[in-house]
Amino acid sequence: MPMSIGEAGKRMRDGSLSSEQLTKAYFHCIDQFQPKLNMFISQLKDRALKTAAERDAELAKGKDRGPLHGIPILVKDLYEMAGTKTTVGSKAFVDRQSTEDATSVHKLLEAGVVVLGKTNMNEFAAGVSGTNAYFGDAHNPWALDRSPGGSSSGNGAALAAGIGFGGTSSDTGGSIRVPASWCGIAGIRPTYGLVSLNGLFPRAYSLDCAGPLARNVTDVALMLDGMAGFDPKDEHSAWAQRTKSYTQGINGGVKGMKFGIVKNYTYRGVEEPVADAVKKAADKFSSLGAKVVEVQIEPLEGKLDYNKLFTNILLYEFNQILGEKYRSTPNAEELYGPIVTNNIAAGSKVSREDYEKTMKERPAIIAQVKKVFDEVDALLTPALPTTAPLLKASAQDYGRGRQFTIPFSYVALPSVVVPCGFDPAGLPIGLQIVGDHFQEAALLRMGYAFEQATDYHKKHPPIFCDRVPA
Repeated sequence: MPMSIGEAGKRMRDGSLSSEQLTKAYFHCIDQFQPKLNMFISQLKDRALKTAAERDAELAKGKDRGPLHGIPILVKDLYEMAGTKTTVGSKAFVDRQSTEDATSVHKLLEAGVVVLGKTNMNEFAAGVSGTNAYFGDAHNPWALDRSPGGSSSGNGAALAAGIGFGGTSSDTGGSIRVPASWCGIAGIRPTYGLVSLNGLFPRAYSLDCAGPLARNVTDVALMLDGMAGFDPKDEHSAWAQRTKSYTQGINGGVKGMKFGIVKNYTYRGVEEPVADAVKKAADKFSSLGAKVVEVQIEPLEGKLDYNKLFTNILLYEFNQILGEKYRSTPNAEELYGPIVTNNIAAGSKVSREDYEKTMKERPAIIAQVKKVFDEVDALLTPALPTTAPLLKASAQDYGRGRQFTIPFSYVALPSVVVPCGFDPAGLPIGLQIVGDHFQEAALLRMGYAFEQATDYHKKHPPIFCDRVPA
């Protein structure tokens, strides 16, 4: 089984593997793994095989759409995709039909991808647990009783299990970075507005980001190539867009770069195996010719209650998005899960004055945090302070995981997560590399340099799709 987009593309072009063969192989694995991992809300087998055959026919006639031609991927079930159901992980939306593609899905389809299915998620992207009261919980292929992370849980579980090459995901407070860390894969939360949000069911307009998960950094870059771009249909879309591939210069190394360890933050409240892995990652960057220094960022030292600032925005906007529909539904508590019900209730208590005050204060805090990039090229932190908890863990246990994701969501900075080790139980540990706005290319270069100098990304969980059946 090819382990990267590049390897799959090479084999499709030399005739040793077709997109149709690869797609069939993935569905063979899906048949085996879906009962254990619960990765998908809906599978698109007939459509995927038809598309794969069309892509093979195009290549045979000399039409090549580029690196993503014929590449099987996954779509999180909050992305609209014409002719599919987009449930957003909710019983309330179980029969909701999409008539158009989300902009980023359309761009990927034009680039030649084959979509295997719509993946499982926390209902309305509410939470990082990977649990779902209606569609069932997704399971981590490293240990079935553990969370794969959320809300992009199905993508995390499937990709870690070797199914597909990438997944369209979303990250409001950590929904790309958490599954990347707990499933031992790579992901990027881009700068706010880099990838269009048109056609994604919103969680919070001012915080949502769309981006990819994949098994390695180059595949993350290729997926980001396919997803990013200015979109006039999205009022939040950023006009400052890269015009060349995110893979260009990815192998440039980190010699001469400077990385920051944040005083009273990077290692605060972190489990020992995670702290050790991140310290070793910092040492690895030093050995590659980079300089690692301690920096001070006052807002990250406990001077600000990021949870309150973040949730003021998140819950107020979520209530604006879904609250009226929820309250006008007679049997709402039967159709919506407990997290959504609680979010609506809490959001209705956030006053417009508090929300507007938080939004007004936000730019000054962003500027304060951004100053650190006058000193360093990027920051190093754990992605999460723990490895994957039990699926049945408490809300408090899951809440611990947000200390390294929420602050950077609040200040809208991009970050890459790559695997950097394993705990004594064999569960993956993720490293978060945070950069300045629109520095995705540099972050991917950093992640790639670390990946090439280590072999964590080459290790697979016990449940893994590793060969094309005869």
